Amino acid sequence: MKVSIQEVLEALYGTGMETSYYYDTKNQKIHMIFDGMVDGEENPELIEEISDSFVEDYIPLPGQYDINEYHMMEEYIYELPADKNQAILERAIRGKGAFRRFKDCLYDIGLEQSWYKFRDDAYERIARDWCEKFGIEIEE
Repeated sequence: MKVSIQEVLEALYGTGMETSYYYDTKNQKIHMIFDGMVDGEENPELIEEISDSFVEDYIPLPGQYDINEYHMMEEYIYELPADKNQAILERAIRGKGAFRRFKDCLYDIGLEQSWYKFRDDAYERIARDWCEKFGIEIEE
């Protein structure tokens, strides 16, 4: 079994409350399930096959709760030097609207590129760990 790391990353970035992804071990392909459709097409047979063959033939990719971007934000903040920027970002992620405030603060203090690099690296670690866990070879 093998998969392109880029395909896994695209799936991880695209996952959400109503969107999930599964790796088809037979065809070595990632399927997107959204709104009762597979890869944008109605295919009730494949949806049933995926739910019946869950993990044996169709391995679920990490979902939004497995990825946990809020935790990524916390890790990023705590890796910053203990200064004014760290304090600003710590306050930004408290309470409702944390994601929007965090992004706004990143832009205001000029750390957006640093954050995106950190986040992209975190997503790549999740993708590589998932592949390793299920014995899937990574194509670069």
